[in-house]
Amino acid sequence: MNNQPTSPRDGQPTAEPFLSRQQYRQQQEAQRQQRPDPTAEAPVTPEMRRRDFADERADEIREAKVRRLKRRLNIAIVALVVAIIIVYLILFYVG
Repeated sequence: MNNQPTSPRDGQPTAEPFLSRQQYRQQQEAQRQQRPDPTAEAPVTPEMRRRDFADERADEIREAKVRRLKRRLNIAIVALVVAIIIVYLILFYVG
């Protein structure tokens, strides 16, 4: 059996060595510490909280309107399909 690491997609050997779980966790922790914390840069003010709340509320309202419109459009499509079927039946039996 070949002990070289392989990529998951093509099974070809890769240059990266196998990592133990502990080594992988240490590597991930080091990467997390290197990233800057976006919340530490800008302090949260009450005005920002209100703005965030207003944005979330606007998104919820927009999503509700979209759901309502989707439902109405589905009903309209079904009604049109039923109407077309009725017209074809009438034309078939009358003609």
